[in-house]
Amino acid sequence: MRLSLSAIADSALLKRVWKDEVRPVLRAMKFSTPNFAPDSIHYAAYEWGLDTLVSALSRDLKRGRYSPERGQIVRMAKSKGLSRPLCFLAPRDALVYRVITWLVNDQLVGRSPSWVGFARDDKGSRSRVAGPEDPRESFDWFTFWLARQGHISSMLEDPEVEYIVESDIANFFPSIRMEAVREHLHSQTNLEKEVVRLCVQIIDGVMPRSDYSEVSLMGLPQEQVGSSRAIAHSLLLHVDDEFLPEGAKGRYTRFMDDILVGVASVREGERCVSRLQRSLESLGLYPNAAKTNVTTVAQYLVGSMVDENGEIDRFTASFDICTSKTSPRVVNPPGWLVEEILRFSYEHRTREDRPKRWSRVTRRIYTLHRVAGIHDWGKYWREDFDADPGASAPILEYVRSWPMTRDVILDLIGLSRDYGELYADVSLLAAETILSAPVNKDEILWSAIYKSCRDEFLRLLDAAAGGDSERLASAWMVAAWKFGNSSQRQLLLGNIPNDSDAMSPVRAQALPLLVGTGRSLAEWVSAKPGLAWENALAAEYLRSLEAGDERAVGVALSLLNPQLRLSPPRYTMPRSFQDHVWLR
Repeated sequence: MRLSLSAIADSALLKRVWKDEVRPVLRAMKFSTPNFAPDSIHYAAYEWGLDTLVSALSRDLKRGRYSPERGQIVRMAKSKGLSRPLCFLAPRDALVYRVITWLVNDQLVGRSPSWVGFARDDKGSRSRVAGPEDPRESFDWFTFWLARQGHISSMLEDPEVEYIVESDIANFFPSIRMEAVREHLHSQTNLEKEVVRLCVQIIDGVMPRSDYSEVSLMGLPQEQVGSSRAIAHSLLLHVDDEFLPEGAKGRYTRFMDDILVGVASVREGERCVSRLQRSLESLGLYPNAAKTNVTTVAQYLVGSMVDENGEIDRFTASFDICTSKTSPRVVNPPGWLVEEILRFSYEHRTREDRPKRWSRVTRRIYTLHRVAGIHDWGKYWREDFDADPGASAPILEYVRSWPMTRDVILDLIGLSRDYGELYADVSLLAAETILSAPVNKDEILWSAIYKSCRDEFLRLLDAAAGGDSERLASAWMVAAWKFGNSSQRQLLLGNIPNDSDAMSPVRAQALPLLVGTGRSLAEWVSAKPGLAWENALAAEYLRSLEAGDERAVGVALSLLNPQLRLSPPRYTMPRSFQDHVWLR
């Protein structure tokens, strides 16, 4: 049976997908789940007005009046000045997009062969691999790590496999054509044509245009909920079919666009590369020439740093036996384990030869140190960041685990100044690190943090004529607000330009701050017509909060209630409200 618009517009389904799929991602606090663009107050507004929202959304979908909003593009650091353009959809659009892909998820990814991985926490056979109950037992941790990467372990055990073909797809998500998506959804799913058109309209509508182009040149959005991942993965089942014989023999594995093939000779490897190129060309895609190579098994193992990754897995498993069983669960590693981790970390940092995955192992070590409560790499983090800006998430997770100091604050300001123009995510994460890290009760330190964040806010605001500067400025404004006193907060609001329009990220982010100072929301909202749909919803929520509406107050209090989160655990607020503590 074909899925019609009425199935997509079902109110009960919209609520279910919102609660189970969309809301958890939007409220996640981990830096590894990037959530850079949406305004925090929107989440409270959605919770408050969910019934009304869903009812209106269902009606608009059925009547053909639904129209997506332009997404927010945030460039995420990769390396050497290169960035990955992440597209953050308005939560309403993320919800509709996810409902469509959720309904046909089995059709998109269900027929994937067992040697293909799709989910972020899956590497093909990973879920079927178990380590020993006691990590101190004699155990081959290196083979264990390889097995968790998919079918590469069985590939390397094949005596006929002497070489490994590695490849991925050049500019994967941005290169996916809408025609390919439309044809694929028509042929591989039971979506009615109206629903396929709706899905393509969302994809095409949220992406930016260049010079008023009729179509976006950025392909499939890399969005926060994962709907695009299902479509992108499904498109590559065509490539899996090409390598079905190798897959059946355990010589082919794929995780999204990362592809490995085991071969007996260089010539066979080159033929595999040619087959891969031809199968991708039919989709308008091409292998990444810089990352496509044929290497010996020994070279692959050295380049992948299998020994080091296996050792990290052993350390991670060891945490289970030294973790408290009470709440909060805290890791208390014994001295011998800390010494082993420190020795391993020192050997890694001082080795002269640095294989291609050295920086990836470094990222894992930062996570290892954070969970174990080891502070020794505090003196290295800025140096490591400069060498690998793509490691911003694990490094800044490490930095925000310990109480802020003046030196760390200055380093974070430096990150924003040095990298914000290249990679917007770095400046946003630096601001959020200050917002969410523990800070001792020290009025002098608070004042210093306020002044540093205010200066960065004003610098970015002054440069906000184009690009991402205004969105970055809004993040630093909130960081300054958190540590400012009453008079300083009034001054911050006074710095917002009077000529900024209703779509201004700074102005939208400041709406709840305005209410927090006791000023009327009307002085801004009524004077600036043309609020975006979500900002209008947020304004209505804030008006209800001002009026003492019981449900609005209840939503705010539930979100403001600190909870034990992250690792090491500490009391904090969900990301949705952590930067709006204006009710205190």
